Amino acid sequence: MSEPILSVESVHVSYGRVQAVRDVSFDVPEGGLVALVGANGAGKSSVLAAVSGLVRPASGRILLEGRDVTRWPAHRRVGAGLVLVPEGRQILGTLTVAENLRLGAQRRRRQAAPESEMYELFPVLAERRDLPASALSGGEQQMLAIARAMIAKPRVVLLDEPSMGLAPKMCDEVFAVIEQIRASGVTVVLVEQNARRALRAADTGHVLETGAIAHGGPASELLQDPRVVKAYLGVE
Repeated sequence: MSEPILSVESVHVSYGRVQAVRDVSFDVPEGGLVALVGANGAGKSSVLAAVSGLVRPASGRILLEGRDVTRWPAHRRVGAGLVLVPEGRQILGTLTVAENLRLGAQRRRRQAAPESEMYELFPVLAERRDLPASALSGGEQQMLAIARAMIAKPRVVLLDEPSMGLAPKMCDEVFAVIEQIRASGVTVVLVEQNARRALRAADTGHVLETGAIAHGGPASELLQDPRVVKAYLGVE
């Protein structure tokens, strides 16, 4: 069996006296899509913050292609191909769409995709390339946040709540883009409050409760697990 492209090993994350993540471990196979689901405050985003380098774990390790990157700063991880699309998008509203994309390419200039490739993937951005990002709708801003990550040609992309606050139609478009990203060979770790939608898109899922993994396994099995259905999925 080939070595996973990303491994999270016994990671603990604390904010002062508050322990947000407790002994979380999982592997992400190259080209796979792993979903982290759970209630608000379960620690999902804190796991991504540790993986991306935004916070340093209190203990545990993050391995990227077998290299221990636990102490690497976030920008160095981006340079190595590990890119986060943060919750809330965090685009730069005073800059144009095109300028936001160019910023996304800065840390991986040699590997970066041409802007034209992003406009093919996200046609709505091509129409608005010269507009300030603040002029975009919420869904369009989410597309820009994803495009800003993808222009860096990441090996692994971390998506934190990409459908949050979006209308159902735009949510469908975001998940269609996630499928395209995965089909292109990019590895995806997805944090998503819409647990059913996330697990349908994923190969493997992990359910977090109070900072720890309570359930994990093939996503198709989690979708049928009575405990997961009762707590997180509900009746369709």
